[in-house]
Amino acid sequence: MAPLPGRAGAADLVTPCDADGSAFEEEIGPLLNIATRLATGMLLNTVEAEDAVQEACVRAWRHRANRRAGTDLRPWFLGIVANQCREARRGRWWSVLRMADVSGAAPTGPTDLSLALALRQALSQLPHRRRAVLVLRYYLDLPLEEVAAATGCSVDSAKALIRRGTADLKRALSMPEASS
Repeated sequence: MAPLPGRAGAADLVTPCDADGSAFEEEIGPLLNIATRLATGMLLNTVEAEDAVQEACVRAWRHRANRRAGTDLRPWFLGIVANQCREARRGRWWSVLRMADVSGAAPTGPTDLSLALALRQALSQLPHRRRAVLVLRYYLDLPLEEVAAATGCSVDSAKALIRRGTADLKRALSMPEASS
């Protein structure tokens, strides 16, 4: 076993026959679908979401020894995915290669597609934590305890973030109706 260059610690030891690697892969495998859904909801782009999940898997692998004994893997891993999405949005390339403004692409009549585009646009304007709790709670249908664990806050804070995020979405989605 050889440590990765520039790194030290048991979590960074890599070997093809690492017994923990197969167990880790078996644990993470069932979570990849929900992690991709979370990243898609956070980044609003499937390609970027897949990249974020892949990076989150690498981070989880490297830091698997840091996970506290007895903690559930799903909120721990989803927290890593949410943090990776936040970092992706903060990165330089995100601002350089922004997605096209979806508001101009909406059809003229009130259809499901136009509502979906309006919701997507409103979600993209929310701060990271509010968007994260809304996606975790309503898109992934996670219980409040897991939402709180994935975002690193208390259950009461998660409830407050959900309330604020929902209120922000209501305001953002009602603005076009008020102006017409």
